[in-house]
Amino acid sequence: MSERELLDAPDTIPIEIIPQPRSERSEQSEGPGPRSRRREERERRSGLSRGATMLPPALVTLALGAYQLGGPQVREDESATWWASHLSWSDLGRLLDNTDVVLAPYYVLMHLWVSVAGASPAMLRLPSLLAMSATAAALALLGRRMFDAPTGLIGGLVFAVLPVTVRYAQDARPFAMAALAVVVGALLLYRALDHEGADRWGAYALGMLCTGLFHPLAATVVVAYLLIVLATERQRAGAWFSVTLVPVVPLFAVLMLARGQNHQHPDGGTGADALLHLPQDLLGSPRVALAVGILAVLGVVLGRRNGVPLLVWAVLPPVAVFCLRSYGNLFTPSYFVFTVPALALLAGAGVCALGRELPGRAQAAVPRQIAAGLVAASAVAALSVMAFPTLRTDPRPGEPDFRAAATYLVSQQKADDGIVYSGELDVAMRAMAYQLRDVPDQPSDVYVMESPQEDGTYTGRPCAAPVVCTKGVDRIWLVSTASAAAPFSGMTEDERTFLQSDYKAVTAREFAGGLRVTLFNRIPEKAPVQPKAADKKKQADHD
Repeated sequence: MSERELLDAPDTIPIEIIPQPRSERSEQSEGPGPRSRRREERERRSGLSRGATMLPPALVTLALGAYQLGGPQVREDESATWWASHLSWSDLGRLLDNTDVVLAPYYVLMHLWVSVAGASPAMLRLPSLLAMSATAAALALLGRRMFDAPTGLIGGLVFAVLPVTVRYAQDARPFAMAALAVVVGALLLYRALDHEGADRWGAYALGMLCTGLFHPLAATVVVAYLLIVLATERQRAGAWFSVTLVPVVPLFAVLMLARGQNHQHPDGGTGADALLHLPQDLLGSPRVALAVGILAVLGVVLGRRNGVPLLVWAVLPPVAVFCLRSYGNLFTPSYFVFTVPALALLAGAGVCALGRELPGRAQAAVPRQIAAGLVAASAVAALSVMAFPTLRTDPRPGEPDFRAAATYLVSQQKADDGIVYSGELDVAMRAMAYQLRDVPDQPSDVYVMESPQEDGTYTGRPCAAPVVCTKGVDRIWLVSTASAAAPFSGMTEDERTFLQSDYKAVTAREFAGGLRVTLFNRIPEKAPVQPKAADKKKQADHD
């Protein structure tokens, strides 16, 4: 048969010479492989668009976090952020050379931000609010990729209404940015796994580096990332391992630089009670912790293979840190904010899986999931609302009221007054420096021989000769966070002795959180006693 006759006989046309779309050719050649599975997953996730999935959680987080953003005073840890961000670049370099080098990226970012936006409480916290809103949006997209669009939407909404989300959206510390880096890192990992080319791994490596730089403990999420790889593309585990090693070198270098530095050690618990109470301490209340915990367990059971990485993400970091607390106690709730997105997504996965199993037509599965999820998210929100007033208490329970103390001191001070500190010197000096930052004639730190800026610390170098440093200062204000039993703790022996011998306390005022402000006046020097006339005559007769 000639070629012409072959082409005119449709029944005998070989399938190979019929032009086919590239995607269909590859799927026919590969069979039900990774591409085919990803196509099925995309169809399952098409219930909602990306915008409809990510915008509601982001907007809810933004609205709840923006309410009274600048109301509460700048807290103790936030004052460290302000201190580092308001320094000059050279002074910031000296500070990081002595302490908190692990937070250098955050401090550099805040330095740039404060130079533009100012240092009011609202402006200091705005980057955290934006980061937490972006985390909610990224979490919704992550849920859409791991499960389906309704799960992403509900998981993002559950995350948005949690008290912990609102709390750290209004906190000028790196915890919101660490949470964002972890969630975005997971998205970038899926992006790399969904494409066979090697060009997508670079973004994941950068995301992993940012995760560790914003907070070193957040790098423990790498174990959950490994489980994601094993559950998605097991054959690419070698490539993942090779790429993950790339950010290890700079992270290890930063940790080595941090060795021997003076750090702000958290007041973490050491007993088993600290671990048992972590869920309620982290999530904001026992009721919220119980509700989210039940939904998260449901998510592990019904979430199939994707539930296990999220469980490891949520549970492994605090358990590992608790077990290693004898080497360094870093067990404090704020350090585990980056685990909350995994809990919220597990909760969304549980309730949406349950909604999918409810009776009804298969075509109505998405509305059922969304309806069940909204009910669950509303219940969590109702429980969270009861914890919101505590979040905005000023000051927070147990924290010193530095704003009230500064207001009182400014109203009573006179020209040439001095100020000294006892107790936690770094906390008190940073916090009062922030509250007095706009006072033109604020009291001078008379017990500081070299300023904190020049010394590269939060406290400066103490005065070696108090009698010299206080020359001409008749009144000294003592701001103390120490206990009443040891009001001069934190001072050197010379500073304490000189203040007690040459000055006298004339008035004192107590403030919330165990804070005291005491005014000391210099004791006048006693004039030499003149001998009486009779004593003079007796002395003359004796002579």
